[in-house]
Parts: sequence; C-alpha cells; structure tokens
Amino acid sequence: MATTTDELQDTIPTIIEEAQFTRQFKAVMRGLAWNIRKGKGSTVNVPYFGEVVSHKLTEGVDMVTDEKMEDTNVQITPYEAGLKIILTDVVIEDDNEDLIRAAGTLLGDAYEKKLDIDLLERLDNGTNSLGGAGTTLTMGQCAAARALLGGNATSTGGPAPTPYAIVHHPFVELDIVDVLTPLAPFGVITVAGTALASMQAPGGSALMENILRNYAPGRLFGMPFITDGNLAIDTADDAKGGVFATGMKGGIIYVSAREPTIKPTRDESLRGWELVYVGRYGVGNYLNGWTVELYNDAATPS
Repeated sequence: MATTTDELQDTIPTIIEEAQFTRQFKAVMRGLAWNIRKGKGSTVNVPYFGEVVSHKLTEGVDMVTDEKMEDTNVQITPYEAGLKIILTDVVIEDDNEDLIRAAGTLLGDAYEKKLDIDLLERLDNGTNSLGGAGTTLTMGQCAAARALLGGNATSTGGPAPTPYAIVHHPFVELDIVDVLTPLAPFGVITVAGTALASMQAPGGSALMENILRNYAPGRLFGMPFITDGNLAIDTADDAKGGVFATGMKGGIIYVSAREPTIKPTRDESLRGWELVYVGRYGVGNYLNGWTVELYNDAATPS
C-alpha cells in the first residue's frame, strides 16, 4: 500500500531533519558470527572432519587396521530478504527529497533487525541448554556454559575455539547486575548467622565499581556480556540467549550472498515511487556443540 499524505499528515508540515525515528536495538550478531561470502553456486558448504584413532602396536606385527577419513557437511542456503515503501508523487512534491532519505533509514533498520533476529535464533540450537523457564540467570550458569564449550567432546567437534561471548536480553542482564551490586569492596561476611572478620567481598571492588558506573558487568570469566533487545521474549516472559564461539571458524555462521541495496522504481499508474530494499543471506550453526543456550526469565523489571 502506498504511503500517501494521509499517513504523513503529521510529518509533512514539519522539517524532516527534526523528525524522530523509532529507536532500534543495536544489532550485534553479525559482528560476532563467522562471516562467509558466498561464491559460485546456490549453497555454501562448510564441512568438518571426524576424528581418527591411533592404536598401540606390537613390534614385528603388521598394522592391518586403517582409519577412514569422514567428513560432515554443513550446508547453508541463502535466501532473499527485504521490504518496500511506496511514496506517491504528492508526498515527494511536498517534502522534496528529505522524505526519501528518511524512508531509506527505516528500510535499512528493518532489514538489519531481521538479520539480527535470524542469527539470534541460532542460539536455540545449542547442544546444551542451561537454566529453564522462569530461571534467573546466574554467574554459575555463565561459567558452566564456558566449561561446556571448552570441554565439548571430540565426537561432536571437539573443544570450541575461543573467544567466547555471552549474548542475552537486557532484562536478563539485570539479574547479573543485581547479584554483583550488593558486593561491597570490604565488609563483614556472615556465615550461618555468625559475623566473621571484615574481608574483601567476592567479586572485588573493581568489578562492583564498573557495575555502579556503567551498569554493565563488562566481562565475565573472560567473556564479554553483550545485550540485544531483539531477542524474543515468549508469552511466559522467558528468553533464550547463549554463549558461543565467536568470529572466524566459530559456532554461528552468516553467509552474505548479496549485500542489500535500495532501488527506486517508478510506478506510473500509481503515480509514485517504490523504494525496494533487498539483500540475500543465509545463517546456520557450524557445530551445535559450540553454542550453549541460556534459557532464562526475562520479565519486565519492576
């Protein structure tokens, strides 16, 4: 449906540069994924080899057992994604070209949001899942996720390569902030109702000061804690984030087949312009064992 003067009756009389856009959550996953550019063909194949076994030998006895090289293929098929806005001639005439630039911003933000959501959904494919519906995220779960990545069995791809990152919803990050905020640099530690001598509290002052100054845990167990509000919250107020191997040869793959472009197309019978924004990409998990899902409560803070 075309955008006419009826839909923009509040915008047309104003200066376009002063218009405010609906703020979008920062898309983070593309920068954390293993980015691959598609070559020839309709798919991208990223195989990995299984392990072979070395045997104890007996002197003078012929080695008759041979090992077979076997590979498993991870295939990703890119698909087109995009959207369009139609601007009538009347709208463009009243607003010159400023409105076209504003439309371009809206189109680009919407495309990046979908791409981010598609990559975030790969966190749900992790072999291991920690937490559960209604479960508060803990530092212990983050540490356990790191251990699961580092100790992933060779039969399922072996230990995940570093670096790792934690990605979760901002409402879930609050659980970690709540845990760390009460930790004073020094104070009286009480065990079983008995006050012990004053000592440094767990976590130390540097971590607590970072929380108080920046409202962010920064790094936990060597992993950056990154928030993304594009993570879906289900009807029970739970969200599925995760910990995964990031970057080149990491656990989540983004394949770029065609970077998005915007093409204005004239529609004479409609007396307007179609602004078509389309790209082509694919997403996938390289090895599910290189991602650990964190399934936690993400209720709106109160």
